[in-house]
Amino acid sequence: MSNQREIIVIPASESLSFSGHRNRQMRVASYSRVSTDFEEQLTSFHAQKSYYTDLIMRTPQWTLAGTYADEGISGASAEKRPDFMKMIRHCKKGKIDLIITKSISRFARNTLDSIGYVRKLKAMGVGVLFEKENINTLEENSEVVLTILASLAQEELNSLSLNVKMGKRMAMQEGKVYFQYNKCYAYQKGEDGQPEIIPEEAEIIKRIYTAYLSGKSVPAIVRELTAERIKSHSKNGEWKNSTIQSILKNERYCGDVLLQKTYTTDPISKKVKQNNGELPKILIKNNHPVIVSREMYDQVQQERSRRSSKRKVSKTSVTEQSKYSGLYALNEILICGECLTPYRRAVWTKRSGEKQAVWRCISRLDYGTKYCQDSVTVDEESLHEAIMQAVSDTRANRREMLPYLRAQLTQVFREDAKGEIDVDEIEHRIARLKAKTMELVTQSIGNNTVGENEGLLKAMSDEIKALSDMFAEYKRTCNTKSTIENRVAEITDIFENEPEQNDAYNDVLVRQLIDTIKTIDEEKLEISFKCGLQYEQSINLKVRKINRAS
Repeated sequence: MSNQREIIVIPASESLSFSGHRNRQMRVASYSRVSTDFEEQLTSFHAQKSYYTDLIMRTPQWTLAGTYADEGISGASAEKRPDFMKMIRHCKKGKIDLIITKSISRFARNTLDSIGYVRKLKAMGVGVLFEKENINTLEENSEVVLTILASLAQEELNSLSLNVKMGKRMAMQEGKVYFQYNKCYAYQKGEDGQPEIIPEEAEIIKRIYTAYLSGKSVPAIVRELTAERIKSHSKNGEWKNSTIQSILKNERYCGDVLLQKTYTTDPISKKVKQNNGELPKILIKNNHPVIVSREMYDQVQQERSRRSSKRKVSKTSVTEQSKYSGLYALNEILICGECLTPYRRAVWTKRSGEKQAVWRCISRLDYGTKYCQDSVTVDEESLHEAIMQAVSDTRANRREMLPYLRAQLTQVFREDAKGEIDVDEIEHRIARLKAKTMELVTQSIGNNTVGENEGLLKAMSDEIKALSDMFAEYKRTCNTKSTIENRVAEITDIFENEPEQNDAYNDVLVRQLIDTIKTIDEEKLEISFKCGLQYEQSINLKVRKINRAS
């Protein structure tokens, strides 16, 4: 008997490399999906189910393991497709060997889902057969091809999402407003297609606004309306605190419409975020009949701000803000020039018993001179006069200011203008690259040359991504420019419409116009307007002995 080392090559099986079913039929399931409820889509949907059921039943080596289908559901996220998730659970339980689906776009619409689930299924010994692309995920070359094709599907989804967003924003800029009448109490669609007031419900809106300004709490208003059996627009007709809050902050009741309050972060998660300046907002004034006056609406917003600013008074933290910090606009914008800490209003009592309102640095109040050595304590009356003087001067010189503002806007985008791109050319280039990539993938699969063409396919995929990123950056720049232009127009409108003879301090006007006010020294303030203009304003302190905090 020879002990000589021997190498034996065991040939690969010609059958698919599924373990455990060589001596039995392969358990095959089908998955179908359509993303809309349109009749022609549903016809295709039912045809897919019928076709795959028949295909599986007619193949001797296969047995039907189930038909899974999601109807009228977007493919952007697998978690929102119940039958898909059910199929995955059955795969984990070992009930399925192979899944047949029409194409990658029917299985998943983003790379994360597609590659992730294919790899999970592959680890379970379950294959996926994409009929249109002729890809079997258990074959050696499937990973490269699938990655490229799934990336293309992802680009298509991003492109579609961008087109939808741009269409909506263009409609907004043209003043086209979509009214959800079922969610907007006291309005209905008129015969001319425009909003019209429902008189009896309008009285309820006025009553809610009046009650709130009179000091009633939101729960108290809810109790009153409920006790009188007045119905809301909810399914059960009940009033809730959130319903009243929504009515109180809805600008549509004073005839305006504010568009793009929220935005969708990306087409995959479809997560909706509050728009806090990331994208431009569009305010359409005097769009439809009013129910409450603009003055009343503004008063309610001030009262809402005051109430929402009430905070728990901490007994342990010396940095806790005052209980009614939102009552005054200056709480939000007046900051110390030395330590950049916000100011807080305080009321001093003189020896004579006279009260005097002043503004002091919170850091100085809480920590003495430990962190802030030279903060300025400012008399409130002097502060108000200085602010309104700056507003008055800016308003009086608005004709000279507007060219300055527009020049600033031009300067901001001068560098971007140098690198302007041909949008149409980029879109056409992306489309051509996608078509060539699909053609090369198809040829590579047919000729079994995926490995040889892998480098070229990756280069084409990388170029598509680079062009798509360039296009997205261009759109972002356009949005930023639009935001600044809208802001300049808004500031101009405020200056134009504010009565010139009214020089009394106005919290609402200050909130609208001013971004920050910084104390420079005892005699100067630096006032930064929201349009980008900075103004140095002298301040005439009425009581010199309180110039510095003690």
